[in-house]
Amino acid sequence: MFEWLLLLIAFIAGYGLGKRNGWKNGFAEAEAMVPLRLRQESCELGKCVLCQAEPDDHPGLNC
Repeated sequence: MFEWLLLLIAFIAGYGLGKRNGWKNGFAEAEAMVPLRLRQESCELGKCVLCQAEPDDHPGLNC
């Protein structure tokens, strides 16, 4: 009985640590991808997706 309890505790701890690690990695990856995705979308639409400015009005939008 004691072995099963230890096994259950180890399983829950491993699950929790893995889930936390996955969230941290996923957040870091998303944090890196969002600026690239916004820039790509802005270039495809021909205007800034955040402020809807045209390239002449927005010097940072140079596609």
